[in-house]
Amino acid sequence: MTTSLQTLSLQIFGVSTGFVTAGAITALSYSTVPIFLEHPNEISLRHLCALFSSGSHMFPQLATAASSAFSILAYNAPTSSSLRTQYLLAAAGCIGIAPFTIFVMKPTNMRLKEMGEEGQEGIEKSGGEQRVQELLRRFGRLNVVRGTILALGAAVGLKAALSP
Repeated sequence: MTTSLQTLSLQIFGVSTGFVTAGAITALSYSTVPIFLEHPNEISLRHLCALFSSGSHMFPQLATAASSAFSILAYNAPTSSSLRTQYLLAAAGCIGIAPFTIFVMKPTNMRLKEMGEEGQEGIEKSGGEQRVQELLRRFGRLNVVRGTILALGAAVGLKAALSP
């Protein structure tokens, strides 16, 4: 089977963007959350707010781009082919971080953001230093799950791309 340059480009783009974005999301949990836990909560929350801001301008767009590439590949796949289903699953996996973030992570993220914006007063009002530590750990765990969802989408896309 011959592969067109367009198909090959979309496969490379979708798979690489999906995996790189998943890695970046997951790396935040393993690299920044432990650092946040070692520093005073007020400072950590301020930095976490900056992290949320920069991440919100990057990760959703990259996940959408990977999902779009897989969606185009699904659209162009033969209708009777399992490739169409595989590319649709890959697209759903990549964009799946959006509903996960909104419905599962948002309450934790918003509480951390509110505490960060309110400073020490917000920390005390929300249950104290221990509560901040619990929420930071929860954010770290949920963020790993989010990265894994995206990585699974990219893996399904890779499997489809390597199919004969």
